[in-house]
Amino acid sequence: MARKFPRRRKVVISAIIVALAVGIVFVSIPYLPHPPPRTIQTPVTHDIRGGTQKNPGIYSLTLRGVSSSDNFAIGVSVTNGMATFCVMPETNFITWTFNNQSISGGIPFSFDSCILNVQTAQTTLRFTPTSQGNWDVVAVNTNSKMITVDYTPAT
Repeated sequence: MARKFPRRRKVVISAIIVALAVGIVFVSIPYLPHPPPRTIQTPVTHDIRGGTQKNPGIYSLTLRGVSSSDNFAIGVSVTNGMATFCVMPETNFITWTFNNQSISGGIPFSFDSCILNVQTAQTTLRFTPTSQGNWDVVAVNTNSKMITVDYTPAT
């Protein structure tokens, strides 16, 4: 005669199976394909004048209509030196630009609102904006020599 499982044992085994299935789903989430990051469509090259700590040379690449859920990847390379790249809301950049033009001799660049701050000659900048709107990828040159910055599409 076959022995029947008590009802409690069936519930325990069912709960274990469900827990294992849920655990497998959560563990596998990082391995699911992610959408490719957003990037610029065409390369942009710009010369940036030499500068100083107090009055740096700058160039800003504006990303318009950004969502806070967008992931970005933008390649950058610098010829003739290094640059510090800062990703910040456009309003903060405009404020710094206005203040810099208002004060004789300039002012140091404000890195306070950068969500990414990298000094490099070549890299891929990867970032996710913290709010929607327009964002600037600013190249800052505090070296006395002029540099050339290339922004390129990245994956």
